[in-house]
Amino acid sequence: MKILKPLTLTIVAASLVANSQGLLAADKKAEKKAKPYPLNVCVVSGEKLDSMGEPFVFAHDGREVKLCCKDCKKDFDKTTAKFVAKIDEAAKKVKPYPLANCIVSDEKLGGDMGEPFVFIHDGREIKLCCKDCKKDFDKNTAKFMTKLDKAKK
Repeated sequence: MKILKPLTLTIVAASLVANSQGLLAADKKAEKKAKPYPLNVCVVSGEKLDSMGEPFVFAHDGREVKLCCKDCKKDFDKTTAKFVAKIDEAAKKVKPYPLANCIVSDEKLGGDMGEPFVFIHDGREIKLCCKDCKKDFDKNTAKFMTKLDKAKK
């Protein structure tokens, strides 16, 4: 009987840990599927997203939200509907990505690399074959935006 109690506790603890990891994975999956944030500024403060270091990023009702800092989250939570309306209005103005291939690697989107990595840059939807291509895009944004402009024509 002495061994049964610790064994039961161990099983329950292991179950809780496994379940919490499953929830974290589900959160990450939901975050991946979120619609990309369409603004270059914090929807709360109006500051450029990188003005205070790395933006604070989270998913809200199927959309990605980026704030200039974690402190803006309190204001976002107070008047969420107002800020969501601003995000949705900006999203309506986003120009769709016109190509079937990644602008960086020229790989077919949705092919061997899986789901494309999608984000908004200056009011334009960008689709890359993978998240790794984002580093190259960021290093030479002007080159890839010019390539995109030429491809549209």
